Amino acid sequence: MIQIEDIINQARAALEQNAHEKALAILSDQSILTNKEALFLKGEIYFKLQRWGEALNHFSLFLEQSPSDKKAESYCTMIRNILGFFHKDLYNP
Repeated sequence: MIQIEDIINQARAALEQNAHEKALAILSDQSILTNKEALFLKGEIYFKLQRWGEALNHFSLFLEQSPSDKKAESYCTMIRNILGFFHKDLYNP
């Protein structure tokens, strides 16, 4: 049986090759979704794909398990800033 660490390493290798969809496919197994590293890695992949909602969800789940992680908090802050962007002159002609 493949270990969770092996799955995560395969997904990281795919991510380094910019094969984002392949990395997501590797991490699609439901049994590893409780793993903190897998949650964080999926958040990073979704962030790179600019799928902000899914990235924020995965980082939030990660923060439930590791509430003091600064990197995950930074990702969440960046995503909220992106989603909350409003330029009054651009949107109000």
